[in-house]
Amino acid sequence: MSTQKVQVPDSWLPRLAALKAAGAIGLVAGLWITPLGIAAAIGVTLYFIGAVVSHLRAKDYELTPAAVLAVVAAAAAAAALILRALS
Repeated sequence: MSTQKVQVPDSWLPRLAALKAAGAIGLVAGLWITPLGIAAAIGVTLYFIGAVVSHLRAKDYELTPAAVLAVVAAAAAAAALILRALS
């Protein structure tokens, strides 16, 4: 399991899963409530940046999925901010 490679304690898994689920729900809700979507996009971006950093610290370079999701989340946050500014 990836979390074992980066030495994440099993006790953290429910919290990490809840954060990821809250981010996903926030991104969907952000389609109607823009500030919530922006906050969720920032949170998801930080979550995956943390995942990338954890993998790099453990010298586990199989982090392409986390890196791609971090970039997608950052792009969603930027797009939401631009759309908000234009409206």
